[in-house]
Amino acid sequence: MFNYFLKYSDLLTAKIILETSVEVLKNGKVNEFFHKLMTKTQPFLKFDAWSVLEVEEDRPKYVVLSNFYNKYDIKSIEKKLSNQPFALYNVVMKTKKWKYVKDVSKTSAWFPNLKITSWIGVPLFFDSKIYGVLNLDYFRTKKLTFKEKLFLDKFQENFSRFSSDFKQLRELFYQKYIDQLTGLKNRHFIEEFFEENKNRVGVIFCDLDKFKEVNDNYGHKFGDKVIKIVAKRMKNVLKNEDEIARYGGDEFIIITKNVDKVDTILNRVKEIIKKYDIIIEGKRINIGISCGYAIFPDEGDSLWEILHIADLRMYRDKGVKRE
Repeated sequence: MFNYFLKYSDLLTAKIILETSVEVLKNGKVNEFFHKLMTKTQPFLKFDAWSVLEVEEDRPKYVVLSNFYNKYDIKSIEKKLSNQPFALYNVVMKTKKWKYVKDVSKTSAWFPNLKITSWIGVPLFFDSKIYGVLNLDYFRTKKLTFKEKLFLDKFQENFSRFSSDFKQLRELFYQKYIDQLTGLKNRHFIEEFFEENKNRVGVIFCDLDKFKEVNDNYGHKFGDKVIKIVAKRMKNVLKNEDEIARYGGDEFIIITKNVDKVDTILNRVKEIIKKYDIIIEGKRINIGISCGYAIFPDEGDSLWEILHIADLRMYRDKGVKRE
């Protein structure tokens, strides 16, 4: 029976961590890793809150992530951490093993204002180096079961094992799906997105106006800097759920689930690019951007059909400006 639970915990935690890694890599939003991971883990450990403390100079000092505590709680935690080291964290880091405390009020690591009763600390390793401590907090007395202890053993073991793999996967992801100049998604990402996507989305295709003249007058290195600034400005006016990619050269694609607001998004992008001059190395230029859109699958059931329609509308937009 013990071997069964051991194997089950091993497979379960490995599945949770790997699934989370793949989801995060697919979206490219690595900062969501712990949020997704803890959402999948909560049903098995039933904690009330979690947070990640980052280690600096062999001591946990900063709360880098939390699903529950507000900024005032976090400041209180960090202030207390800066004033004195906590034996509990030292034990976790020294033994490199998760630690469970049934009643934290009896320890020096107790935070009275947070109303924590029971606590679990799990050391987090990336590339065999300790990154921080994962806090699992209970606002009630928590007694760990045999299954939960096995789950924690295998969770820590598999997190450590897969963290190196995750880093390598992330590097591969960036090489394949991220544009090296702007940090935006690239053409490969867009193409694979449409191979899998079945949802209704708006696709906006944008192209900078007279960008060839910028390259001809100032050189390609200057042009690259313009592209980077434009990409940053475009990204800043979009919502988190919107995807933006550099499709190539001075072409950009935006994918949004807010189909009814495609016109609003398109105009917002055009306004932010046209409204503010770009100043590089003392040179000031004002550049415009033309955009067109199409709705998937209403106007086409493939990426190429959608881009063809959006491209035609984009050139119509350029033509209107010339007139």
